[in-house]
Amino acid sequence: MELHFKHPLLFMLCAAAIVANSAQIETSPPSYYPRPHDFQSEQLYHAYLVIQRFKNTVSCDPKNITTTWIGHDICGEESYRGFYCTAPPRHDENLTVTSIDFNGFGLCSPKLQGFIDQLPDLAIFHATSNSLRGNIPLLSSLSFTYSLEVENDLESSKFPSFIGEKHCVYVNVNGGGFQLMCTNYYLNVLQEAVENPGATDAKALLLSNNNLSGPLPANLGLSKLSYLALANNKLSGPIPSSISHLQDSLFEVLLLNNQLSGCLPHELGMLHKATVIDAGKNQLTGPILPSFSCLASVEQLNLGENRLYGQVPDALCKLAARPSGRLANLTLSGNYFTSVGPACAALIKDGVLDVKNNCIPGLAGQRKPAECAAFQSQPKTCPAPAASAQVACPAGAATGAAAGERKVREYSSYVTYATLHE
Repeated sequence: MELHFKHPLLFMLCAAAIVANSAQIETSPPSYYPRPHDFQSEQLYHAYLVIQRFKNTVSCDPKNITTTWIGHDICGEESYRGFYCTAPPRHDENLTVTSIDFNGFGLCSPKLQGFIDQLPDLAIFHATSNSLRGNIPLLSSLSFTYSLEVENDLESSKFPSFIGEKHCVYVNVNGGGFQLMCTNYYLNVLQEAVENPGATDAKALLLSNNNLSGPLPANLGLSKLSYLALANNKLSGPIPSSISHLQDSLFEVLLLNNQLSGCLPHELGMLHKATVIDAGKNQLTGPILPSFSCLASVEQLNLGENRLYGQVPDALCKLAARPSGRLANLTLSGNYFTSVGPACAALIKDGVLDVKNNCIPGLAGQRKPAECAAFQSQPKTCPAPAASAQVACPAGAATGAAAGERKVREYSSYVTYATLHE
């Protein structure tokens, strides 16, 4: 049968397209999907599936990071950028993903649920300066813990330098079976651990400078975090009371510049091992409760630019008293405090305490009287501390203060603050 085409040019274009498409099909390599037996361990195969699911949610990747997330070599030097492996003791030397460093990658993803909470051996997640949205996942599923039982006489020189290496390792110190995870950036974490003897279950969640929203997880305190950085996000709601469960593990917490609200929790004052507590630039309200006198290790305490009120407790200011006081910076500016005691007045003179833009009579740089009156006329729902209130500090809080000294350190020397400028 003879065929007749009304448009010969159209026929030629279609034929050329068919030929080109056929050639492409013949020359393109077949898709490769690793199978379980391709991986060194069952844990790595599970991690592969989790990573690929997360990869499918990534909507922007300016540095083409996710192009390296292919194949079975998750722990390779060039593959799977941002993922770090080690063999936890309980895994019979089988490698698994124990830390993730997405710092500065600029990745965009609508959620973290189903990613970090599905990697059960993950100890450190560092993802500063990305665009990760949604709520913070429930962290109680991260059950693995790393022992950081540091000897009092342990010197930082005993930590090996593995800067730039892909793999993490465990180190036996002083023949005592002390095991420690060590990866490039996180040598700073280990250095900090040297200064905090007895720390256990060290984990870091470093997620500053993203677009995280929603409330902090109610079970945040069950995660055994040592370093928590969530600054410059859009997190809202109260600071969960479960944070008190971190009193023996948390060294630094950075909640700066979010939308956190509710009463300043009593439990925040139970973090007696914390050197940094920064909840500035939020919408927290209420008085500073007596529990804050338990912050024996705190060096940087920032509660500025909130809606706090009442008296600045002298017991808090005495944390900076020499010779044992460690508190080097107490920022309470931009609130609605109305009075300070003698110990606090001395800190103002020394430049340790900043109370500018409050409602304290007789001090310079305060709010206008009408602004203070308008705030004071609003109903107050947070519990007020009793005049004779006694607080039971965690065991070790008082002794920790006696062993310390005031340290004026650069902000970059703190793990969480350092992440803000990387």
